[in-house]
Amino acid sequence: MSEYRVLLVDDHAIWRGGVAAMLEGSAFTVVGEAGSSKEALTVTEATSPQVVLLDIRMAGGDGLEALVALKAQNPHLAIVMLTTYDNPTYMARAVAGGAAGYLFKTVSRDQLLGALQAVMHGELLLRREELSRALRSVGEKTAGFSDLITPLSPREEEVLRYVAEGLSNKEIGNLLFIGDGTVKSHVEHILGKLGVSDRVQAAVWAMRHGLISPQEISHSSLD
Repeated sequence: MSEYRVLLVDDHAIWRGGVAAMLEGSAFTVVGEAGSSKEALTVTEATSPQVVLLDIRMAGGDGLEALVALKAQNPHLAIVMLTTYDNPTYMARAVAGGAAGYLFKTVSRDQLLGALQAVMHGELLLRREELSRALRSVGEKTAGFSDLITPLSPREEEVLRYVAEGLSNKEIGNLLFIGDGTVKSHVEHILGKLGVSDRVQAAVWAMRHGLISPQEISHSSLD
């Protein structure tokens, strides 16, 4: 069974111990723990995790600020917010900051493991309406794709628009009359060209570069 390296960041040691126990015997191995935002940066550098489970409200630092710092340190690090706060503003900030997902601490072991597996395969954790709501708070910074070394093909731009609307590979394939495997290949190429690690970051990139507008997000169909 392949293993993924996990870092737990929360100011409550009991919580960290509980999550570590939930991950025992799975494909996810806890390689480090941190009790503050500052400590998270140091432990990340020392342990090289592939995924971080990060709390939002911590004594000694804001988890959302830690998210931005961690992504700046390692852009391809998958970070999942694990919190008690069902707060749209926090969720929007998490998406804008590059979080791969937003989970609540009431999550079960099976749900947590399923979510982590999805993240490690570049899949979308947020529900479509959650992604839509969060993206509407992300302003456009620039228009055009001048910062891309390898430009997106017209088909890749089309797929990226659907990714930004929260559609699954199957849904995109049905709309474009192509197979799931072809969509998956397009998504992988898109992530590589954009220099991002998951679909949420790709969606944020699309919004910030004018490929999809807040108006389009607002009027996209949400099932």
